[in-house]
This record gives sequence, C-alpha cells and structure tokens, in this order.
Amino acid sequence: MTQILPTDSEMAIAKAVDLLKQKDVVVFPTDTIYGIGASIASESGIKKIFEVKSRSPDKPLIIYVADFEQLQQVTKEIPESTIESLRKIWPGAMSGIFPKTEIVPSFVTSGKDTVAVRIPNHPLCLELVRQVGHPLAVTSANISGMETQKTAPEVAAQLGERVPLVLDGGPNPEQQPSTLVDFTESPARLLREGAWSFSKLRQAIPDLQPIPES
Repeated sequence: MTQILPTDSEMAIAKAVDLLKQKDVVVFPTDTIYGIGASIASESGIKKIFEVKSRSPDKPLIIYVADFEQLQQVTKEIPESTIESLRKIWPGAMSGIFPKTEIVPSFVTSGKDTVAVRIPNHPLCLELVRQVGHPLAVTSANISGMETQKTAPEVAAQLGERVPLVLDGGPNPEQQPSTLVDFTESPARLLREGAWSFSKLRQAIPDLQPIPES
C-alpha cells in the first residue's frame, strides 16, 4: 500500500532516502510539478519509473543535481560562458541538455549521448539528492498520457499502489514542466517553454534561440 507522509517529517524524509538507496522509487513535490524519482545508481529503480508511468523507453528522464560539482559529474564539455549563464538561472525550473558522462546510464537517456539536467529550486529535492548521495532521475508523477495532479493524494490515487511512498508537500499550483534548453548547440536553443518563459531566460542567455519552426 502506498504511504502518504508529510514533507516536514524527518521520519518521512529518512524513509524516502532509504527507499531510494534500496533501489526503489519515491514521489515528491518539486518546484514545478509532483515528480517520481530514483537514484541514477539504481537500474531497477529507474526502470520502475518507466513501469509505474507506463512510459515509453524512448522518452528520456531529467536528472536532478544538488550543485555545480554534481553537474560536472554527469555532464562534459560545458563552456565557462555557459556555466556563468547557468549560475544566473539555477536553482530554477530550466532543464539544460548537455553531453553526458559515462556515469549516466543509457537507460536514463534512452540511449542518447546527451542528458537533461537541472538544479531544482526546492529544498526537499536538494535534500534528497544530498542524502541519497547520487543525482536523481526524475519525471512527472503521472501515468503517461494522463493529466498531472496538484496534490499528493490525487497523485497517489492516479498511480494506485505502484509506488511505496508519496511525500506530501501540499497543493502544487505551478503545474508546468521545466523549460527545456539545448546547450549542445551554439548558441543555445529553446526546445520547450515551461515554467520559465523565453523572455525570462534571455536575460541570462542573451543569444538564446527560439523554438525551431516545425
């Protein structure tokens, strides 16, 4: 049975960390929407994310890191000018695509040589990453094709008993995914507009290119 525990409980956080270290998944609030995550060190945990969501394996996950030191562990070939821009944005609701290092399993990135990463602007997310000791692979906590839910009980009801624990941080009003930017191009290009608008990002990345025309 899925447990729903409050995020202000040390016991709940400890349980979440224990589950993630034991190669399971946990649902938790983020600065965008409720997410489901697993340690990138756990192949079984990451595969369970796809199973829980009925998610196609050709759709990559986003990696949450706690700081720029962890960013360097999972990415490579990031110019210093890009790092300077990222320091103006993170922590924040923008995910950047970069060349990945070998530490990132191919089943996180659907076999691609690139990975989407961000430092979330949410103390719980950062605390989970720090205590688990590894970055987390994360995506929205909903069944693929179904609407994302605003509250922990609604998320738990949609996922059924597929997850062992949902951390309840109250209603999440954002209901937008993170904005997605491709930094493997020069200049960087917006791929998806989400919680951060194109105009807001241009303040930190002046030469950012708009979404490609279809």
